[in-house]
Amino acid sequence: MDLVGVVYMSRSTHPTVPLDLDRLLMDSRSFNSQRGVTGVLLFGGNQFIQYIEGLPADIEHVYGRIRRSALHSDLVELEQRRIPQRLFRNWFMGFRDAPRSVIQQLSQEQWTRETPRAEDHSAASPGMRQLMRFLDSVSTDER
Repeated sequence: MDLVGVVYMSRSTHPTVPLDLDRLLMDSRSFNSQRGVTGVLLFGGNQFIQYIEGLPADIEHVYGRIRRSALHSDLVELEQRRIPQRLFRNWFMGFRDAPRSVIQQLSQEQWTRETPRAEDHSAASPGMRQLMRFLDSVSTDER
């Protein structure tokens, strides 16, 4: 089964309060579960970094909705590639409040693979390794 993973970053279009994030997460979890898309959303310092994964058609549907959302702007795709398996099998939209320093570090990380092995999709990019290190360092209550 071909799966696709997408990482992007964007900036909130307005000051975001916890109630805004709760609404966003409830809506995202419902929508993503209908499409079979899983992933995680990081928020900190008015910036979002999100990773989503799923079947290509489902990712295109969810990612299209994300790109059209008025809740954020300045969307920059950091990585999109085929993946061998899901990293967030049970998270229709996990969430972590991330310190601004982590968001900045992830936004500057290299997201493409270091070597041009076009068919080796099992090798995580440096950015994905950094994202996983951050998630492993915080509580895993939502997993």
